[in-house]
Amino acid sequence: MLFAVTAVLSAAAKPATTPAAKPAETAKPAAATTAAPAGTVLTSIYTATRTPSEFAEQDKAADLLKRRAETVRKIQDERKRILKEDAKAKELYDEIMRLNRQLASLLEAKKSMIELNSQLLELDSAISKLKPAPPPETESEDTKKEDTGKSSKAGKTDKE
Repeated sequence: MLFAVTAVLSAAAKPATTPAAKPAETAKPAAATTAAPAGTVLTSIYTATRTPSEFAEQDKAADLLKRRAETVRKIQDERKRILKEDAKAKELYDEIMRLNRQLASLLEAKKSMIELNSQLLELDSAISKLKPAPPPETESEDTKKEDTGKSSKAGKTDKE
């Protein structure tokens, strides 16, 4: 759904063509432009992931990152609400989804994609047959008991 919404935002962000523009210029594909599409920028803004440990003020960073995540959730909820209530937005979304399914069908029907998908399935099968890694080693109970015993003995000698 995020893809569809960013596609709508991307389409809305494109400047209108001027009457003086040549037909060949208006027919150029989006890839020929040097600027990143607005949808790409917005997607990276909403999906950026940071951790408090990256910052010197970790408590403040944690609070700000929590508030950021909440704001992103609110944006997603508002987009869903708009898509439900705005007939034009819903119509555009439905058209984008229809075209997305049509494109996916066309791409997946190509021989090269069928071969790559088969390779992927084989790799996934081989990966699932691998044994999981053992859990990381921790100190054995004997070592912990020895350390505890040494520190308690040291405490007794200090008192004596």
